[in-house]
Amino acid sequence: MMRRWLFTIIIYCFVLIPTVKSSVMVNQAGYFPNGQKIFFTTTLADSFRVVEKSTNAVAFSGKLTLSKANDPSTGLTVYKGDFSSLKQPGTYYVSVSLSEQSYEFSISDTVFHSVFHKSLKGFYFQRCGQSLNALFAGIYARAGCHGNDGTYHSTSDSTGFRSASGGWHDAGDYGKYIVNAGVTVGTLLMAYELFPTRFSYDNLGILESKNSVPDILDEVRFELNWMLKMQHSGGGVYFKLTREQFEGFVMPSADNATRYLYQISTTATGDFAAVFARAARVYKPFDQKFSDSCLAVSRRAWAYLQSHPSIVPTGGFKNPSGTATGEYGDGNDSDERLWAAAELFSTTGEPEFNSYYSTRYATGALLSQPMGWPNVRTMAHLAYLYTKQATASTLNKIALRQSLLDYGTSLVNATKSDGFSVAISKDEYYWGSNSGVLNKAILLILASRENSDASMLNAALAQLNYILGNNAHNISFVTGIGAHHVLHPHHRPSSADGIVAPVPGLLSGGPEQGRSDPVLQAKFSAVTPPAMIYTDEEGSYASNEIAINWNAPLVFVAGYFAAEGTSTGIGLREESQLNEFQLHQNYPNPFNPSTKINYQLPVNNHVSLRVYDSIGREVKTLVNEEQEAGQYSATFNASTLASGLYFYNMQAGSFVESRKMMLIK
Repeated sequence: MMRRWLFTIIIYCFVLIPTVKSSVMVNQAGYFPNGQKIFFTTTLADSFRVVEKSTNAVAFSGKLTLSKANDPSTGLTVYKGDFSSLKQPGTYYVSVSLSEQSYEFSISDTVFHSVFHKSLKGFYFQRCGQSLNALFAGIYARAGCHGNDGTYHSTSDSTGFRSASGGWHDAGDYGKYIVNAGVTVGTLLMAYELFPTRFSYDNLGILESKNSVPDILDEVRFELNWMLKMQHSGGGVYFKLTREQFEGFVMPSADNATRYLYQISTTATGDFAAVFARAARVYKPFDQKFSDSCLAVSRRAWAYLQSHPSIVPTGGFKNPSGTATGEYGDGNDSDERLWAAAELFSTTGEPEFNSYYSTRYATGALLSQPMGWPNVRTMAHLAYLYTKQATASTLNKIALRQSLLDYGTSLVNATKSDGFSVAISKDEYYWGSNSGVLNKAILLILASRENSDASMLNAALAQLNYILGNNAHNISFVTGIGAHHVLHPHHRPSSADGIVAPVPGLLSGGPEQGRSDPVLQAKFSAVTPPAMIYTDEEGSYASNEIAINWNAPLVFVAGYFAAEGTSTGIGLREESQLNEFQLHQNYPNPFNPSTKINYQLPVNNHVSLRVYDSIGREVKTLVNEEQEAGQYSATFNASTLASGLYFYNMQAGSFVESRKMMLIK
């Protein structure tokens, strides 16, 4: 494939300000100074200009090239421009011809910070059973809701009331579903476990912020606490908690209908076992008691699965007569069982779980599709691939790694054949297609780290670019991000709160080739190219609803790239992985009177963690013992000490590291 070098033309002429048109598509959040900068247009022209917004000075000029003629997903002929050599931070727009320009965008190291923070805080706005205080929710503050969750449905095994308040509203409606919660929580915990330094922010502005626990873990724990309430004493897990019919477009506090717990399901139980096994690992450094309880309920769920070897209920969960809320139908629970085994092995190292996974993992292709609630086999494979357990099969991990690399290569090739560099094919614009785009981006990120392949990382970034405006609709699919973002999502609070702007940080589902709602059926035909079947209308639940399982991969991808820009723009910067010793900076810092110090061990070792004053006198021994591989947290209480500079030093084998901290009273 021929590549043309684009030359920066330094000129100081000024341009007329054209009207924004829909034919020049950019990532409306922006681009890294040292990263790749691609935009698309359907306008036939020879050249383009990048214009600095405040001065209207032309900062860059370049030639357009053909991206794709008759693009199969959109039916459009698409051209692209590359202005990667423009590195000066600022606010710009792209001008094509004399009459058309893009929406504005930034060039900055921090372009994805807002995307990450808003998409993660989007989960806070989905909280159920808790009032959202104006201190944290701003204009989107609202009253508590659904405090009477829930009543056993007549098809379940019990009668009466079961306390099951809390958790997140699943999507644009107010139901709560274990299966969808499973893949959502699994994705968010995986983001933190694989890349803890990228997801350790504790300043999101939620109720739990600044408690020395990363806010992503605080938010996930809010959902986990609800999931715990959905487990029967026998280990099985109730499938969902909803009313019988979808509620109207009212605020959650106004939804007072009876909400039911529906029968136990092995798909729900398998997802539950998997996420709580992972939670046991992730929360161990922060709360040992909670970690222990997570493992205990995961084991109990596994025991239920073992005592019920066939899917429960027979054929998979189906809505009973009179119920029309989400069904999340799945007639095969083998992937949920496999995921549970992989996570339990990664947490415990026990042979039972290793054997279960190893004798079943190769039934079918390995890493060949993105994760999603209907099939969590990919989650199982990733859990095993990245386990630190010494007894894991080397041959299994080699096969998984090669499968990931092969799949990453196929996704890169897919972006090259798509007019907008999207990694999904024309047949993959299913309900929630934007989550498919982002879940493929996750796999590209992971594959890129296996062989330091920058092309895979650039392809992953291209998927985020698509979500944020580099698409045929010239829209940022994330509410509150970009000059032209989704304004009318199928989301009850955004509709009923009386505020013009929708709740920020929520990802719209995106183009839906099946035209599965009346709005899409009225606006598009059976021959409309699949990527074009989208409309920013509240009534289009098939293309414009939001959902927690769609926001989770957005958090993963945006959070990963938010940490990329500082030194290299887009590159494979050294990652603080869990396969090395690490001593984290204490938090909070400065502090008064206590602070937490987190660290991690890749192998079992004797650990010494001591605190010294500014002249080298030891003031406290925090740790002096043998510890197993894992993540740990030590609390230093300086209530009896004077303000000043202190140092803490960690030694574990040959690893020695010190850091500074400041006590201010």
